[in-house]
Amino acid sequence: MKIFFILLVIIASTQIQAKEEKKTIPICSLLYVSDIKKVVEANGKYDKFKHCSVSCMLALRCPAEDVLEIGVLKEIEDVFGPGNAEWEDLRADYKGVDLKMEKKAKTDKECMQQCHLIYPENSCR
Repeated sequence: MKIFFILLVIIASTQIQAKEEKKTIPICSLLYVSDIKKVVEANGKYDKFKHCSVSCMLALRCPAEDVLEIGVLKEIEDVFGPGNAEWEDLRADYKGVDLKMEKKAKTDKECMQQCHLIYPENSCR
């Protein structure tokens, strides 16, 4: 199953790269992700909530492409490390970025509130 996931992530990341004229490292997201993760983890432990919230909060500070790229890199790390790589994590990342893009969340607090609505702690989504 992990091999299948690896192939799908590689294909997805290749498509992202093909859309860009020149490839850059998601530096903006890397600057903020550590501090944002601490804030989010203090406000909820559910995995999809964390993905959604971190992505939304990063999108308030960084370009959406940067944020989605860091999410893909995180899932690739999970494939080769002790983590659990899941497509639903990437979907939660996208939902977080979408909250910012659709102006449904304009602050960190709103990001977490909206992500709690999408991914309540007892949810199986």
